[in-house]
Amino acid sequence: MIIKTSLIVYTLSLCAFMAGKQVSAEDDLAALKQLMGDIISVKVEHKTTMTEAKDNIPPQQGDVWDFKSGATTLSVRYRRFLNQPPHFTGNYPSLANYDMGVGFDNGFFGNWYRGNAIRVRINGADIFAQKPAKHIEAKEGTNGYLRMAWELDKGGELILNFTVPEDGHAIYARVDIVPGELSIKDIQVRLNCYPGGFRPKYKLPSHRRVVTANGEWDVPQDFKPGPENPYPAAPFEKGAEWIFYADKLQSAGSLGLLIDKEECPSGRVRMSGYGQRTELNYPADTRQIHLAFYAFETENKTSREAFISSLDGERSVLTGIH
Repeated sequence: MIIKTSLIVYTLSLCAFMAGKQVSAEDDLAALKQLMGDIISVKVEHKTTMTEAKDNIPPQQGDVWDFKSGATTLSVRYRRFLNQPPHFTGNYPSLANYDMGVGFDNGFFGNWYRGNAIRVRINGADIFAQKPAKHIEAKEGTNGYLRMAWELDKGGELILNFTVPEDGHAIYARVDIVPGELSIKDIQVRLNCYPGGFRPKYKLPSHRRVVTANGEWDVPQDFKPGPENPYPAAPFEKGAEWIFYADKLQSAGSLGLLIDKEECPSGRVRMSGYGQRTELNYPADTRQIHLAFYAFETENKTSREAFISSLDGERSVLTGIH
């Protein structure tokens, strides 16, 4: 962005010089501000698919927003049943199974799961599963933005905001909770991911691994779960702020999650030999939740070191998103 800005200033000054005009720094700044509004570093392309209602099942809508910058593309997907009037009158969930909802895609970001990467529960109710989003808005610019809003009971609202930076190295999320007259007793964010990919679905071996600042947990390929030997759960304690997910049998496709520790979540990662479900419980008076999602193309050890070394800079970006 600095290079682009400098080039614009230089070009403006050169044009003025050739025209025989004196140009001050103030003139440069005014002209720059005028042109900056036209700069779009991240473009957004939107596609929609629809299926018709039939057999007492509501119509289904799928949307994909592609955030494009240079050769980089990150996608946010949202698939749901339109279970509310005027599309449908009856009793049917908006998200009928685990594979529906809001997810990420393209490259290894698909390991956050394109079908269902994030859900929010308030007072034990899955907000996304109850109704489709009432409002969705995307915006392109120096960053890409997506805003999705759901109704809560008693005049409340839940808003899910995504920011995609120009270089596409992360997806930043902010959850806004506007309770209205709703009394909130508990808040939980659930995240689903498949570090290393989806090979176990095809009966190929995996060795899932979760790392936090407090320890490491894994599910070896010969792990045999049972009543006396359940899958491990990696605890996430208050004051912690990051989780690294990987598969020891895969050379790439690990994932990172950054949390704002000042928001005081606690919870766990429910591990398995396939998907990993992260459950983060927030204080009932929480009104904003900040999360950052990462996906890595490099070897696991290199990715982990790069992720941890980037946390200081990434923390300031995450907490600066308002």
